[in-house]
Amino acid sequence: MSDDNNDFEGAGADASLTKPIRAGEVKKGHIVLLKGFPCKVMDVSTSKTGKHGHAKANITGLDIFTGKKYEEISPTSHNLEEPFVTNSTYLLTDISEDGYVTLLDEETGENREDLTLPDDNHPAPELGVSIRKKLDEGKDVTVTVTKAMTSEMITAFRSQ
Repeated sequence: MSDDNNDFEGAGADASLTKPIRAGEVKKGHIVLLKGFPCKVMDVSTSKTGKHGHAKANITGLDIFTGKKYEEISPTSHNLEEPFVTNSTYLLTDISEDGYVTLLDEETGENREDLTLPDDNHPAPELGVSIRKKLDEGKDVTVTVTKAMTSEMITAFRSQ
């Protein structure tokens, strides 16, 4: 028997933030890294095999956090990176004067205060205005926080 104690439980901070996906398998609606940014694919077109033997995929997408358009051309047989994207819901309890929000995770009871309300730099700046209005009216506001790579942002809300 070996004296090695291999413990593979859990993934630490060095866990992968992406998984590979062949460029030829990317479809409209997928989220992939284009120029290093997580983008929702808006258009995919492929060219025929050329004299060098590779069909090319021309992929156009919008950054999920900024709305900026990116384009990448890659041989269909090569890999792109597909980021792991998670959506979490939190109860909004407060908005500070500098725009930071206090969010309550109703499952764990933990508060977080590290995100800002969507502003003019957000792809949907009216989202922040609507959230603030509903909270000022005394409504219960639940926000959706989208996380991809190392970025997080409030991307949606609902009120009751």
